[in-house]
Amino acid sequence: MKKWLQVLLMYVGIPAAGTIAWLLFFLIEWLLNGWGLTICVPAVTIVLYIVLRKKLDLRFAAKVNAMILIVLSVALGIILHITTGSTRDPLFSVFRIMTFPFLIPSFAMQLFDTMHIAFVCIFATYAAAVVTCIILSCCMKSGGSESACKPVYRKLLPYLITAAVVLLCGAFSIKQYLNRPEVRYAGHGFNYMHGYSTTDFTDYTVYSEHSKLVTLDHEPEFMIENEADMPVMDGAEACYPVYAAVAKAVYRDIDVIESQAAQDENRKNGRVVTFTNTVLGFRRLIDEEVDLLFGARPSKSQFAEAEAKGIALNVTPIGREGFVFFVEEDNPVENLTSEQIRAIYHGDITNWKEVGGRDQKIKAFQRPKDSGSQAMMEYFMGDVSLMEPDTYEIIGGMLDVIDKVAQYANEDGAFGYSFRYFVEELSQEKGVKLLSIDGIAPTLENIENGSYPLTVDLCLTTRTEDPNPYVQKMIDFMLSKDGQEIVRCTGYAGLQSKD
Repeated sequence: MKKWLQVLLMYVGIPAAGTIAWLLFFLIEWLLNGWGLTICVPAVTIVLYIVLRKKLDLRFAAKVNAMILIVLSVALGIILHITTGSTRDPLFSVFRIMTFPFLIPSFAMQLFDTMHIAFVCIFATYAAAVVTCIILSCCMKSGGSESACKPVYRKLLPYLITAAVVLLCGAFSIKQYLNRPEVRYAGHGFNYMHGYSTTDFTDYTVYSEHSKLVTLDHEPEFMIENEADMPVMDGAEACYPVYAAVAKAVYRDIDVIESQAAQDENRKNGRVVTFTNTVLGFRRLIDEEVDLLFGARPSKSQFAEAEAKGIALNVTPIGREGFVFFVEEDNPVENLTSEQIRAIYHGDITNWKEVGGRDQKIKAFQRPKDSGSQAMMEYFMGDVSLMEPDTYEIIGGMLDVIDKVAQYANEDGAFGYSFRYFVEELSQEKGVKLLSIDGIAPTLENIENGSYPLTVDLCLTTRTEDPNPYVQKMIDFMLSKDGQEIVRCTGYAGLQSKD
């Protein structure tokens, strides 16, 4: 067989035959959760080389496949470096063209956000070809007398170099891919409460055996005995430890109720003490699915949404919290004025050296629309408009592409905001430093005495005309001594100083 035909067969024909076989055995693929691709295609490759062993120059085939591995490894590393690890960047199509025999499984893996499986398949296929050709060549003694005189290490040296290049480029590519925008800017991604949470709240559930919830040293005077009377709770992520502790103190046998609910596979959340997030929780409130919503004051658009549905809201402050701004811990900036922050998020200040820092671009992150911290940021900005946030693309339901707001990532020049409890008490952001605002540090003491300028209310939002009489009683409890004790001991500031 002519050598150019052999190259075409090795680069295109054999891998394509493997992908066709993978498509035919889709049931195996389904059983192996996608990894069948990495088994089927290399296996077919090995079988085809064994079948064609007498028609191919095996030494030549091993060298060709080794060269393919080197070229693809270097190309993938360069492309992922340029695209910051994203496989959805238009430039990544260059790699698709280079590996077009794997085009169908490659697209399939990307749709399900498992592109790493396609990478493994591609490189495993050509690596399997190299190893198979070397073994077959040795077995058939096709090397000739001249080759036989060469030391073993000299025969294997080209392939050892190939392995080194592939491993080095592979390690770099893996690092880039794992740090791609879809991962880096998606938040913390802790899979809890069926994906709503980004924080491990396992020990904050009302039925946890290793509970971290605050407990009172006495039974409160106010208790709700019957499950049917218990107002359903929801709220912001950072408020979950507060209202879960309140429920455990006030709702009789709530640990048993929620433990049974958790064992019911048809339930996606709690029965009474539920958690989605600020945005979904607010919609559940105005859709009359929940009665008590704990979090920041609703945004202007949320008030408008409620008014459009004819729902009047009652917003009751139950504690105090600090709205904080943070940077990476080695950033020399310690303090910013409110006006400087507004200028940064409006886009007027773009470099840290303009506010006393290093000559470094400011990467100012925002939060998703209508989240509690984003609503607070809009209040803080006042009449100054926010610049458009950085976004990244993900594959959503029905395989549609969705733009998501890029959330804080601890990288050079990063700047973000949240609430103090979320950052410090829940250790949500790692390696960050909270900034003083207008010369005042966001300590719990400064928040409670009101000296910190960005002190905000922790609120309990309810429907004004909720028919459940215990809703108002829960508001009263939150304002009582016991309610304020739970708020303080959880880590928030009370409505008034302890003194």
